[in-house]
Amino acid sequence: MFKKFFKVLMALACMVFLTAGCGSRSDSDSGNGKRIAVLIHTNDDGLIRNLISSIKDAGAEKGVTVDVYNSDQNSEKQIRQLKKAVRNHYDAVMIRPVDADNAQEMIALAGKIPVVFYNFQPSESVLKENQDVYVGPEEEMAGRLQANYVLKHTDKQTLNVVVLKGQSGLVSEKRTEAFKETLEKAGRSVNYVFNDYADWEEDTAEHQMELFLKTGQPCDVIASNNDNMAVGAIKAFKKAGRKLPIVCGVDASAEGKARISSGEMGLTAAQPTKIQGEKCIETALKLIDGKKITDIKGSTDDGLYVYTHFKAVTNSQNSNY
Repeated sequence: MFKKFFKVLMALACMVFLTAGCGSRSDSDSGNGKRIAVLIHTNDDGLIRNLISSIKDAGAEKGVTVDVYNSDQNSEKQIRQLKKAVRNHYDAVMIRPVDADNAQEMIALAGKIPVVFYNFQPSESVLKENQDVYVGPEEEMAGRLQANYVLKHTDKQTLNVVVLKGQSGLVSEKRTEAFKETLEKAGRSVNYVFNDYADWEEDTAEHQMELFLKTGQPCDVIASNNDNMAVGAIKAFKKAGRKLPIVCGVDASAEGKARISSGEMGLTAAQPTKIQGEKCIETALKLIDGKKITDIKGSTDDGLYVYTHFKAVTNSQNSNY
């Protein structure tokens, strides 16, 4: 009887010891008790769903409570959600803005609460060192990957190129300008036969390409800022019975990868969402604790950015992204 009682006492003592924190990480290191509000622009985007899942997983590993607020592409609703997050005293807020032009207003509303923008980069002028920062891919890399694929897969010295941009803002401009610069530095002569915004939407891009095809202009390359618009362009060309040009997208969506497998699309630039999710949580915890983010891999010396990378996905370089 005494032995049994002694075993029970030992088990209880062990449980108390473990609860008291016999692990190797402190609460500050693990993020235990921290609460982060994550504002998303939509739940209809596969990339965003994967990224949010990664953020949740990374937060759970660190003992962080992650609450997600979906604005359904409504800027005013997103502002209201941010105000609610501030009233509820979250330790940090992550924002994929509906409109990056609202970033300054959002930072003002957040006050002393650290803000991590992700997936849609605001202007550098609104960011604040080690307080209000951006975590995400270096957007120029996507444009360079697309251009290098084109250079490898056609010997034409004069190229007729369609550019489908997402929406006005740094993401579209950086992807597009890097694509153009890479082609031009390679000495190719480029005619941009169509260059406009399609708002990241498949249907919009399809309609625009239907109108473009009626002009009868030649097209050797379609460079799209995302896979949705690339798929819309492919549909328009197929409906018109036109031979598909080289088509490049971004995001490695399920549909995009399917089009690559079928040979209708050449390349997509994948954003490894697992790494992004981990970087978002790691950055937020640093900011919450008042620490600098410059020791995080991929960070810039000015304490404004933590960059991740794109990865080329083609028929010969397929991946699980």
